Amino acid sequence: MSIKRVIAGLGLLFTMVSVHANGSLLIYPVRVAFDEVERSAQVTLTNTSDQTNTYRLEWREKLVRAEGGYNALTEDEAKDLPIASSMLRYSPRQVTLKAGERQLIKLKLRRPRGLAEGEYRSHLLFKAVPPDNDVNNASSSTTINIMLSFSIPVTIQQGQYDTQVSLEQANITYNPSAGTRTVSLDLARKGLHSSSGHLSAYWTAEGGKEILLAKLSDYNLWSELSEIRASLISTKADFTPSDGRLRIHYEGARDFRGITYLDEVIEVKRSQIVIKK
Repeated sequence: MSIKRVIAGLGLLFTMVSVHANGSLLIYPVRVAFDEVERSAQVTLTNTSDQTNTYRLEWREKLVRAEGGYNALTEDEAKDLPIASSMLRYSPRQVTLKAGERQLIKLKLRRPRGLAEGEYRSHLLFKAVPPDNDVNNASSSTTINIMLSFSIPVTIQQGQYDTQVSLEQANITYNPSAGTRTVSLDLARKGLHSSSGHLSAYWTAEGGKEILLAKLSDYNLWSELSEIRASLISTKADFTPSDGRLRIHYEGARDFRGITYLDEVIEVKRSQIVIKK
């Protein structure tokens, strides 16, 4: 019995310096941010696979979820939200990249007069296009082709940059059998714009030196959220539960370099560290 080919489009946003899409597509940067004066930007695509791939560019409107990830919006749902796509143009609209080939995507911004202060966001989708032979091949053999698509956020800042981030709560969970720990943070945000940068948790045991306990790179706290929980990924540094100090540091990256959103120290008792059995 033959099975129809499955072509799945998956919108994935990786919080890394670049997006390395399943070993096939390298995208840099992972976020495009237009400040008050910028009118143009570029995104670099690199095909790191050993075959030719084609991607079609499209806009997608999304709303971030407090628990993580996004909800895709219909045109009607997005029409009353501060979207960026209506003010932006990009070229080319489709790219075919041979193995190892690179392509620049150019974005141009035109702000309308009287644009209200705030942040406007849309997501630029790089939609994988299946090869013709995948679509037309009538072979009865069982084949499942997964075509991955990837999106990055594009934001427009209107007005002077305005965001404040505060720490509401921090918890450490330690798994001794796996040697891992999770630092969970409850964060609050105020202001017109989002934050973007590296979120780090440093640990200092009593009488010891400060170590990097966990980190979350290229973390976005979007403007539609006032509260969010972030889970930081543990590093390989040695850690033994004890009394100590936990320092939470959130600093801007790339377009937001030089901004310190948060730097706060919390006294932690050993009894407050959750030991996972």
